[in-house]
Amino acid sequence: MKALRFHEYGGPEVLRVEDAPIPEPGEGQIQVKVAGAGVNPVDWKIWGGHVQAYFPVEFPAIVGREFSGTVSKLGTGVTDFEIGDEVYGIATESMAEYVVAMTSATARKPVSMDLPDAAAVPLAAMTAWQALFDAADLRSGQRVLIQAASGGVGTFAVQLAKWKGAYVIGTASAKNHHLLQQLGADELIDYRTTDYSQAVKDVDVVLEGVGGEENMRKSLSVLKKGGILVSITSAEPTEAAEAQGKRAVYRFMQPDSAQLSQIAYLIQDLKVRPIISSVVPFREAIEAQMESQSGRVVGKLVVDVTR
Repeated sequence: MKALRFHEYGGPEVLRVEDAPIPEPGEGQIQVKVAGAGVNPVDWKIWGGHVQAYFPVEFPAIVGREFSGTVSKLGTGVTDFEIGDEVYGIATESMAEYVVAMTSATARKPVSMDLPDAAAVPLAAMTAWQALFDAADLRSGQRVLIQAASGGVGTFAVQLAKWKGAYVIGTASAKNHHLLQQLGADELIDYRTTDYSQAVKDVDVVLEGVGGEENMRKSLSVLKKGGILVSITSAEPTEAAEAQGKRAVYRFMQPDSAQLSQIAYLIQDLKVRPIISSVVPFREAIEAQMESQSGRVVGKLVVDVTR
């Protein structure tokens, strides 16, 4: 099969589309013929060698963490899926013609989405879901600040928070404000011209998606007492938060097939709309990784592995 692989850490020059063995499913796993593979910032952080402590790899390694496709083979003990089912989910080494995934990290894709496009959903949508609902327990009427609101996680977070009934404040460049208003944002701040810590106060939840000590400090400053900062980028400033009567947690996404199914229903019911910047053919997979590395992607990039 063809796969986007790297044999050492480095820049985009280490990436190559080449032949690789087709993986076989084990117990509780399915083999999927991949239609689409989502592109995420964690991809370039892995092949760039920036997160070796969290995401160790064995060379040669295949890029990718999320997929959509058709079940092509069942591992032992699998009863939740049948060959031919159209699915989406989380799996390592997904930017290839075939991937093996745990059934616990896979669900049937939203019926309203084309199969390759569905790969834009799992990682970003579940990250937003778990940060807002599992970690922050966001409720109707609360005020939430979503940083990097026009990114992959941010565009899902805006919509999920609005679906829950929250008042949604987002940070994004001005050129993306119209899109975010369409997605339900109540208030928007252009981070290029305005310091959000001077414009916002007394929020119940901050979804921190930028990173850095200074941004963490500012994030805490806009929280009301008893509020919670949920970081999806780095270790949380727990002691500083406690000293202010606030909370801070780091949320690392954990694959959950039940949540993937719930998200699929929201998409089918038009409660959530995945924002896809572009879908590119497999031959442009390296360029897609480079575009993701630029940090300027609105929503998600997808590699269509079928073309």
